[in-house]
Amino acid sequence: MKNHELSVKPLLTKICAAIALVSLAGCGGSGGGGNNKSSAALSSAALSSVAPSSTAASSSSAPATAEWKLVWSDEFDGASIDTSKWNFEKNCWGGGNNEQQCYTDRATNAYVADGVLNIVAQREDFTGSDSPEGDSPSTKTLPYTSARLRTKNIKEWTFGRFEIRAKLPAGQGTWPAIWMLPTNSPYGTWASSGEIDIMEAVNLKVVTNGSEPEANVHGTLHFGRNWPGNVNSGAAYKLPNKANPADDFHTYAVEWEEGEIRWYVDNVHFATQRETGWYGQYMQDGVLKDAPLGAPFDRYSKFHLLLNLAVGGSWAGNVNNKGIDESVFPQKMLVDFVRVYECTGSPITGKGCATIDANAEIVAGHQRPVIGAVKLPEPPLFLMYDNALASVLQFDSYNPDGAISHSQVEEAGRGNVWSVVKTGANGNVYFKIKGDPADMSNWSTDSEIVFDYKVNSKADGAKLLVKIDSGWPNVSDVSVPVAELGVWKEFRITLANLIANGNSLASGKATLTSVVNSFVVDPSAAMNVSLDNIRLEGKAATGGGTEFAALPLFTAYGDAIGEGLQVQSYNPSGHISSSEKDEAGRGKVFNVVKTGTDGNVFFNVISNPVNLTKWSAQGKLKFDFKVNSKAEGTALLIKMDSGWPNVSDVSVPLPANGVWTSYSIGVAELIARGNSVACCPGIAKLNAITNLFVVEPSGAIDVSFDNVRLETE
Repeated sequence: MKNHELSVKPLLTKICAAIALVSLAGCGGSGGGGNNKSSAALSSAALSSVAPSSTAASSSSAPATAEWKLVWSDEFDGASIDTSKWNFEKNCWGGGNNEQQCYTDRATNAYVADGVLNIVAQREDFTGSDSPEGDSPSTKTLPYTSARLRTKNIKEWTFGRFEIRAKLPAGQGTWPAIWMLPTNSPYGTWASSGEIDIMEAVNLKVVTNGSEPEANVHGTLHFGRNWPGNVNSGAAYKLPNKANPADDFHTYAVEWEEGEIRWYVDNVHFATQRETGWYGQYMQDGVLKDAPLGAPFDRYSKFHLLLNLAVGGSWAGNVNNKGIDESVFPQKMLVDFVRVYECTGSPITGKGCATIDANAEIVAGHQRPVIGAVKLPEPPLFLMYDNALASVLQFDSYNPDGAISHSQVEEAGRGNVWSVVKTGANGNVYFKIKGDPADMSNWSTDSEIVFDYKVNSKADGAKLLVKIDSGWPNVSDVSVPVAELGVWKEFRITLANLIANGNSLASGKATLTSVVNSFVVDPSAAMNVSLDNIRLEGKAATGGGTEFAALPLFTAYGDAIGEGLQVQSYNPSGHISSSEKDEAGRGKVFNVVKTGTDGNVFFNVISNPVNLTKWSAQGKLKFDFKVNSKAEGTALLIKMDSGWPNVSDVSVPLPANGVWTSYSIGVAELIARGNSVACCPGIAKLNAITNLFVVEPSGAIDVSFDNVRLETE
């Protein structure tokens, strides 16, 4: 489960009066209410009886004898959870999303009663392992408990129909999910081997600023490269007649066949994704490679099912009214049944039993990026868009709710212009650099991003943000004036000013040494805007960055943080913190405490990127440090950073606890080591340093630093 945002996108419902599918909930309404355990046979002949006006033939059509055959199910009719079908995750890891629940196997968090599985999230402090599989000796205490059931290493599938009837929880901070992950992960770690979200919802029934109660459910795919190079695409759906998924049982399903995945609620086919819109790229022997067409959702992958109720985190905690409303807990996700079907037409491909609605949204997904860097135009001009998009760029979008679209339209006197239309609050469109993140530090910071724009219409209060993006949250944006409608205007901003603005929506700032998306358009609300003649114009940089840190000595920390630096952190799971404290005989020292596996702390160069090439010959990075306590097996990486993955690091030997030790490494030697993280080869660039001193322990540790410096000998 990863970050999404919410809005309403109405979809036409399927005509289903003629469909005799006794295993599916009622059509077009609330699903009939209560439990509905009945025969589990799905006939493709019955599916094809829908009126032609609402159903289209599929390339995967098969003879009428093909049908969905039930091959696995749990009706939850017993007295307890069937451990021959499900196992429990047990951890306080936070799901990689800073979620606030510990998952347990206790009956208070998951049990069967009256033919229904109950997954219960409740307010209570709980301490458990701070790792996904619950096998780390480091622990974390979180304020909620819940349960996550899965079929991992018990039962996995490739292709089929996966159907779950459930009633969802409500309230700010609730995040129920019905989803699938690969067990064999043939294309590497998350998300290069994929994730299929059959249903996710957050904060159901919450009213935000007088809006309609939150009622969206989402179907999503995650794919691409290993994190953080992954992407996602999906669609949202609202029940008809303002029904809310938290008020009654509804049936959520996907049909997964080779090359295509479709999403359904109460037999309404609302979204389709195809292999032309997903891709996989994975590391093999240190080299990034393209997975075959269809990967990671292909016949070589085995996926297992997961059912869980998360609390808070990067999605539920950051949308609607934000945070967690403690007063709504305990909350339950109720599951009536889980059923898995195989298509008898072609079990190997899953084809032949498709249920197709011509009105279902075809989700565009993402184009496969080029592996390796592409050569961008040099100063004085990089014309990104004028009648057409530059060949080194591709259109892309973040569009979780289907609220934003873009197209090229002809305008008198201009030829083609880029039209962006947004109908809700969430989503943006952008020019993605086709290859790996690009180093644009060869442009002087007084170069300007320039474009023409015309606001055709907008909602009251809507703002137009334009951004340069080094990978969220390392984004810098500017709010472009939108007061006058229907008039073409020119806007200019220097790279220095744009980057200095930072991210107005989160803590972060773009860096020219690692640009992922060269131009991002993000209206804050409904807006129709046209853009043209989008370009970067200026001159070449001299020296590759701002001069910084005078020879022969620059102290990054000695009783206080050095001039021109600021302390920042990457802290997705709340594992790491830093502070200054008094130490006898030393004055102030810089203290880092880490309780888990995620996160780092660093000295950020305020005016980054900066040029440190003058230190490359005889310069050394030196510091004193003392390990106060550490978990067994913890390692300590120290890094210099030019923007991920352009990082160089060294593993520092750890002395006995409580002993101050000095460490020294040549600046040139450190840079030459490059990035030790296997997924993401890279090397820091001395002419464009953004973070001078990065502290990244691999596990739990309490460590103090003093006299951190660059010094020549």
